[in-house]
Amino acid sequence: MNNDTKTILESDLLESYLIGSTSPEEDYRVEECIAKYPEVKQKYMELQEDLENYTRSFSRPAPDRVKKNVMKTIRKEKKRRTPRYYNAVAVIAAIFCTSTILLLYQNKVLLHKNGLVNEEIAALKSDILNTNSKLDDVKNQFLILNNPKTQKYVLKGNRRAKNLKTVAYIDPVEKLSMINIVSLPELPEEQVFQMWAEIDGEMISLGVLENAQNKLLSIPFKEDAKSYNITIEPKGGNINATEENMVASIYLR
Repeated sequence: MNNDTKTILESDLLESYLIGSTSPEEDYRVEECIAKYPEVKQKYMELQEDLENYTRSFSRPAPDRVKKNVMKTIRKEKKRRTPRYYNAVAVIAAIFCTSTILLLYQNKVLLHKNGLVNEEIAALKSDILNTNSKLDDVKNQFLILNNPKTQKYVLKGNRRAKNLKTVAYIDPVEKLSMINIVSLPELPEEQVFQMWAEIDGEMISLGVLENAQNKLLSIPFKEDAKSYNITIEPKGGNINATEENMVASIYLR
């Protein structure tokens, strides 16, 4: 599925085209996609059918008395062959046109409500994903803290960051790594602390450290890491470690 097809199917452009609220440019784009892409045509036909079913659900037969009066007027005017016949037809057409406009408006309101429901469903899905992510973090914390084989390393800052203290936990069985930031000194706004793992003489980034004291944070597990290191880097982190800005380092067993 190309990007143009995906955009039309995921937006409300087809619904807007169906109820006549699109611009000429949008009309051309929709009509071109309907003719070109079977999935767009199928979606458009489904929307048409939904609109017809919805319109029928609101239709009501006209009272017999009204029907008789209208037909009586039409017959009289037809015999006289005067322009008033056309006026009666125009009145009838106006009545049906008004009903159609009303139903289209009601359908537009329904489509809007449907869009709001879809937004609420998307928000609910996002909440569920966030909750599942938090549950995974709690499960990992439980595993890493309760495994007797978990290795614990304390990283303390040098003279450039005397108040820096972090505790790293490595679980080689479950292949999990976490860090607890005990204290993190204040840095200028344009600088951050960044953590690295040394593997085969190369510094691999483990991410920028956030000032989340007394909270276990997941970091990438590096099985062949020889040491953990913390440097001061520009805001947003760096691709390569600035080794002259090293403020903490510890070798791993």
